[in-house]
Amino acid sequence: MLNELELFRVRIGLLQVFLNERQYDGILLSRADNFAMATAGKRNYVSLCSDLGASSLFVSRTGDTCFVGNNIEETRVIAEELRTCGCEIRKFMWFEDSASALVQREFSGTIVSDDGSLGKNVNGEMACVRSLLTVNELEKYRHLGKLAAETITTAVEGAESGMAEADVAAILIGEGAKRRCQVPIALIAADRRITKFRHPLPSVAPLLPDKMREVQVRGYVMIVLSLLKEGLVASVTRFKRVGDLPDRIPSAYNRICGVDALLYEATEPGKTLGQVFADCQQAYGDMHFSPTEWHNHHQGGATGYAGRTCKASPNEPFPILDTSWERKVRDITGIDVAFGQAFAWNPSAPGVKSEDTFLLLPDGTKEIITRTPALPRVDLTAVLSRKTDVVKSGIAEP
Repeated sequence: MLNELELFRVRIGLLQVFLNERQYDGILLSRADNFAMATAGKRNYVSLCSDLGASSLFVSRTGDTCFVGNNIEETRVIAEELRTCGCEIRKFMWFEDSASALVQREFSGTIVSDDGSLGKNVNGEMACVRSLLTVNELEKYRHLGKLAAETITTAVEGAESGMAEADVAAILIGEGAKRRCQVPIALIAADRRITKFRHPLPSVAPLLPDKMREVQVRGYVMIVLSLLKEGLVASVTRFKRVGDLPDRIPSAYNRICGVDALLYEATEPGKTLGQVFADCQQAYGDMHFSPTEWHNHHQGGATGYAGRTCKASPNEPFPILDTSWERKVRDITGIDVAFGQAFAWNPSAPGVKSEDTFLLLPDGTKEIITRTPALPRVDLTAVLSRKTDVVKSGIAEP
């Protein structure tokens, strides 16, 4: 395991490799996910409703780091987030300046940013950097996955017939908060709304009275969770039957879990996300869904310091476990390090979805970190007509 300063040096080393290979002289990081990625989980945000934080980090090609922010943020961020990182401080009065203007004045060369505020917006180019995880971060992820599993299991157990979708969401968010995590995604759908919407915000009554009513759970409910802590995100989806279940749902649910299992098995070092996506397209047909069902929702992909650091799509070149980064970071930092990655696939079809987060470890082995053993288990041997190491939770019963 790395100590805190070594971990910071490795994260900055990854950014140095990124800057060197693209001939950029520095980068201004203002997004909350990229700030966390560069600092191994530190916080630069105030509002949870924006991708952008309230302060920034500047990293040069030579590895120099600077906090860049106003006088309001400087006191807390330096004291509680960056105290041991050895960052220089470039601050300004909250009413006088901006991070991009300060960096533009004080640093020269080709400077880029992750939000377009200075030079080229390279947020998309940084996907692989956000996905690479040290042994320390993989261990953090294991703990986060356990917390996510506990959170969603409690919400599943608490969902009852007649309960409003918003009340199920309240359980989910509250359980996440009890575990000192944030819940950036809490999607809840009951019955027909599961079939109609792939991203179902829980229905809520408006502030002023009108004819809209909150939807109540009658037959079954889908609960979707993303849990965030120290910049890492674990995603998981579960279902519960509370009343009558449509006849087609049990078979469809088991088969969509089969698609998920095939994606898990196809996620191998040396492949690209595009190659795994080709397996995904075939898996829908193999599991007796429409061959174009994947058109209706993204299928997930690599995760890490973002809900999805890179979503899989046809011909996506994102590399799975590219070991060349280990040598490049060692050459810059002198630190021997191995990287793993995390993935969360989420195949779906009308009324059903399957989602878990798993780790791809440096040695190529895999580990599902959001397993919920208190819930029923899908018989994937029957679904796939062969044995598999994949474990998927079934629809919970009342």
